Amino acid sequence: MNAAHMITVANLSITTPTGRVLVRDANFGLSPGEVVVLVGPSGSGKSSIINALSGLLMADDAHWTLAGQVHLAGRDYDLSREPCNIGGLVFQNNALFDDLSAGANARITADHTGKVDPMLVDLIAQLLHDVDPNLPVSSCSGGQRQRIAIARTLLANRDVLLFDEPNSGLDKVAARRLVQLIRQMCHQMGKPALIVAHHVDDLLPLADRVFYLDSTRRRLRELPPDAAALDAALVGESSAAAEDGGGEPVAASQAWRIKPRTRWRWMLHYLAEYFWILCASPLLLGYVMLGAGIVGFVSVWFGFNYDALGDFVRSIVHDDALMGIGFIEMTVVIPLIASLLMVACNNAVVTADLGNRVLSSQFRAMSNLGIPARRYIYVAVAVNMALAGLLLTVLSEVVASFASYQTWRLIFAGQPFELWMENFYREFLRNHHTLWIHGGWTLFKVIATSTVATVTALLIGARRKESVISINHAIARSIVIGASATLTIHALVAVLQF
Repeated sequence: MNAAHMITVANLSITTPTGRVLVRDANFGLSPGEVVVLVGPSGSGKSSIINALSGLLMADDAHWTLAGQVHLAGRDYDLSREPCNIGGLVFQNNALFDDLSAGANARITADHTGKVDPMLVDLIAQLLHDVDPNLPVSSCSGGQRQRIAIARTLLANRDVLLFDEPNSGLDKVAARRLVQLIRQMCHQMGKPALIVAHHVDDLLPLADRVFYLDSTRRRLRELPPDAAALDAALVGESSAAAEDGGGEPVAASQAWRIKPRTRWRWMLHYLAEYFWILCASPLLLGYVMLGAGIVGFVSVWFGFNYDALGDFVRSIVHDDALMGIGFIEMTVVIPLIASLLMVACNNAVVTADLGNRVLSSQFRAMSNLGIPARRYIYVAVAVNMALAGLLLTVLSEVVASFASYQTWRLIFAGQPFELWMENFYREFLRNHHTLWIHGGWTLFKVIATSTVATVTALLIGARRKESVISINHAIARSIVIGASATLTIHALVAVLQF
């Protein structure tokens, strides 16, 4: 290896979980400020190399076999024993956090990095001069999203920049501008870049070196950075997709001068985000209130209005019947309905949300950037699922009581509210011990249900996803398992309770 190399990789071998060897005994080095392009046939293992250098290959659920050594500035990594996260990876699909604004995508990285080099702050301000930091990432153009992803990776301050198909989906002008930008950044920062690419016409004029991954011999070899040499090695290339990466400049440069703040504010951010989604969403509240209102109406209406009871008999059994309806509503039926509706809705939401984060590589991006995303999101989901269970049960009790009272007024017109109140809540009003006992059982049911539903949604949602269809199947499984667990828990506790 060249002594001038900043990073050296020796005897790198990568084997897939199925036993297929992708790379065998690869040796290469990267020098400060140079741009190296890695090419090869589709599926040859190019992306696996940069995933290995970013520490993400072994983080996947699948069990890869990795061997080799990496040497960097006096540090040595044995890839067979420890992860090597020397590289900051810009994903092919950018893997931006779509629940955060453009600016927040950068700020969350800065807050988890520590002190940010002023030179880097200036570079990012120039890089994103035409991007409004308050824009949602979905409103940014393809080129802007690409630059936000690069800026976010720069803030992670890793030793080498890794790019996975950065010119995919960009038109020729945007792609060439992007490569010039990468080269400029590498020279300014004194860090090398390793770019995985399939379409290389825009990359070659600015590349210092080119590595070709031979899919037959499973080895890396260096080629001259010219089209003729690559055409001789590569076959079957397809044309690149086109996408406009431009955008109108806005006065945003100052807003991109990021200063790190406490990372714990992101825990509060996710707690607040999931509180709105899982506890306070108007659609969720209306859905649960509708269910509670229907239960309140049906229990009283059909409790008193059926043919076996005439007016005389109804008046005789009124007090005890109303007491029984109120007691069963408050202790059994409403907690069950509220939990069931909450679990069905929130398990679908959580599973879909996590599935999207897995499929779009957001979790992998956060891991590469040093952000404990799973801790933030899992804790936020668990806390808000428990809170949702409690709040929605209390809300449902209030709505069901109101619906029961209004229905009772229709049947027994002219009767005072005090009569309904005295009998509907008789078991709780005359004996506070009963209130505490059954309140405790209700609390236990709700918390147990929320806990099991949360674990179900997190486990199913966070599993590896290969397509949107796999997310759809995961949502269905999460709802069915969560709802079944809810019914089972409430049934078992009801047996113990009474």
